[in-house]
Amino acid sequence: MLIKNDASPAMFPVLHPYGHVVYQAQRGDVHTVLVGGKVVKQDGKLVGVDLAAARAKVGATVDHLRETMGEDLWARGMNPEIPESRILHNPYQYTK
Repeated sequence: MLIKNDASPAMFPVLHPYGHVVYQAQRGDVHTVLVGGKVVKQDGKLVGVDLAAARAKVGATVDHLRETMGEDLWARGMNPEIPESRILHNPYQYTK
């Protein structure tokens, strides 16, 4: 994996190279990726992948799930009820 993004404010200054890669670099900073000696990403773009076809398959999968589950179950799954939370008493918490 090669990391380079001269336009990213997070990529400057590099004070500790290893720490910088671990804590600062993001996926947009990945320039090139090789897997098993084969380039799969170059210049920040996937190589040899039909992204439009992948998106169409994902869309078809979502459509199939919605039809199979039904709109009510789909809506409940996409908007789950979030239980009300309460703050636990903390005897070490400052109040003033």
